Amino acid sequence: MRLRIDGFEVSTDLPAGSTFGVALAEAGRKVASQGRVVSRIVADGREISTRFEREMADRPVGEVDTVDVTTTTPDALFREAIDGAIDLSLAIRRDAETILSSLRAEDLAAAGPRYAACIESLGTFFQLAGAIFNAIGNGVFPIAIRSGIPGELPTPPSATAGILQRLLGTQKASDWNGVAGILEGEILPNIDGWSTFFKALKEIGADGVASRK
Repeated sequence: MRLRIDGFEVSTDLPAGSTFGVALAEAGRKVASQGRVVSRIVADGREISTRFEREMADRPVGEVDTVDVTTTTPDALFREAIDGAIDLSLAIRRDAETILSSLRAEDLAAAGPRYAACIESLGTFFQLAGAIFNAIGNGVFPIAIRSGIPGELPTPPSATAGILQRLLGTQKASDWNGVAGILEGEILPNIDGWSTFFKALKEIGADGVASRK
């Protein structure tokens, strides 16, 4: 397996029988030693998502020809992740409000396709939210706390996974009135809470970047 980091081929010195997961861990250590973080992974021309990375983790490295790793700085990745999360939360809110309007008008034909897309976006959003929060907790995204603000970090919304499970269960039972109730009473407030959380983090992060200049 050939490994390129930011366009430059690097040796991996992997023992025989190593897996794709081991190779990526080694690449991550090389990147971290330079004070940078991985922002994108492409294996044999296919971009590797978090889910696909887990699925490929046990594959022998001999089954993969070339892996390209793109890196960035923690500050740049933090800003990109936060901006993406905020934009996605606003898009989900717009979709949810449109779905609610269709459900209230009993127009399931209009609500159905948008609802399916919204569910996919919610899954992506909650995965991204968890990844950002974990990265902060693990020190990947160092956050400088502003003076005068109590506590170390704003508190993220809770019960996110449970809300999504209830929504899916209610839809599976074809209870569209129940779906509307969960969208309005639980999903929208939860999304708004995450949006507020990310905006607060963005302000803290911006102050931290400014203070280091």
